[in-house]
Amino acid sequence: MQDLNNMTFDLIIIGAGAAGLFAAANAPFGLKTLVLEKTGKPGQKLLLTGSGQCNLTNSKPIKAFLDHYGENGKRLRSVLFPFSNLALGSYFEQHGLSLTTRDDGKVFPSSMKCTEVLELLLGQCRDRGVTFCYDTEVTEIARTGKSNESNESNESNESIKSNDSIESIKQVFSIMTTDGQFYSKFLLVATGGASYPHTGSDGSFFNCIERFGIPLVPYRPALAPIFVQDYPYSDLSGLTFSDSVVTVVRRGKSDSIRVKGSLLFTHKCFSGPAVLEVSRYVSQGDALIINYFPHIAPDELRLLLIKAAAGDSRQVITLLDSVTSLPRSFLEHVCNSCGIVKDEKASRMSGTEMKVLANKLTADSFEINGVGGYSSAMVTAGGVCLDEVNLRTMESIRYPGIYFAGEVLDVDGDTGGFNLQFAFSSAMLAIRSIESRL
Repeated sequence: MQDLNNMTFDLIIIGAGAAGLFAAANAPFGLKTLVLEKTGKPGQKLLLTGSGQCNLTNSKPIKAFLDHYGENGKRLRSVLFPFSNLALGSYFEQHGLSLTTRDDGKVFPSSMKCTEVLELLLGQCRDRGVTFCYDTEVTEIARTGKSNESNESNESNESIKSNDSIESIKQVFSIMTTDGQFYSKFLLVATGGASYPHTGSDGSFFNCIERFGIPLVPYRPALAPIFVQDYPYSDLSGLTFSDSVVTVVRRGKSDSIRVKGSLLFTHKCFSGPAVLEVSRYVSQGDALIINYFPHIAPDELRLLLIKAAAGDSRQVITLLDSVTSLPRSFLEHVCNSCGIVKDEKASRMSGTEMKVLANKLTADSFEINGVGGYSSAMVTAGGVCLDEVNLRTMESIRYPGIYFAGEVLDVDGDTGGFNLQFAFSSAMLAIRSIESRL
């Protein structure tokens, strides 16, 4: 293999995840491009998305996407609109990848295989002559000067080889790695966050970014399960509720966060899309309130139970099953936790018992201990502060020539294809900006 140490490139991309690969796959032909990847192979986290089926994007109108990135969503119009979900779909289909859209709006390859997406992107990289260096971790980035018009030289300038593809470079970036030193006029950081660290996305590059002088928003796990005090549903692990409302009442704040969607009981915590999406907002000590029967308010359910139980000879569990259509094993658990005999006649229940049941089914309340760690979090909240980036180009405001794409930025989307769409959109925006400057 060619010795690349000390060579100068037009563009160096740090990270061979979704954003880095998409940027490399769309780099202009003739652009001398190098991808540095700290692990032994590309796209490891990409292969995990959508449980290996690769949920590429969502079919919602692109304007609706802005509501799916938390508090930063409204700022992403200039990133998402130029290369929208429709443009992304056209891109893949034009390159031979058939897509399918599920009833819930999630868009997948028709084959439901992440490997086809990865192979397509790597094929595009090969067509462009992109060079990859694996098992190469970046340890430091710095700015250095070079001018073909000057006779002055220093150690850094002398180490830049004469086979540069960029004429009259006045400034390049020096990239120190575990495999030597490289130089580039443009640098695209696509290192991801800290979630799923076994894929190489372990957050270690955030230290390099801070040392270089670019501020970060403190990063934390997002799209993560929520742990609560005295979790009671270990024996119901695997039980799902397709239609629930999860509310977080934040300690010391007047507002609350409410998300409607699917809920999952696990052995140790709450999970499922509704919980994952609200997890970005929670802190220890907040209250988690779950409505398993969201079509009705607590007092309305109480009155409905009273009316249904009047003169009814059926058992309590049968009545609850009839009124709510919730899983029977869960209803049995609820009866037991409320001190109500499930086999008792429904007509014998007191008004107080009706109220206790209604509250349990519509306002099950817990104190939050925290969220799952990076090994279980789908994405990372926090990262490179958006105030530091020109969101029309993805270029650093302080340090022109450095670009950012994907999860390394302070952007975390909901489940359903929104994170991959942002990775692709931001990568394409960065590449188009770089191309316009060449």
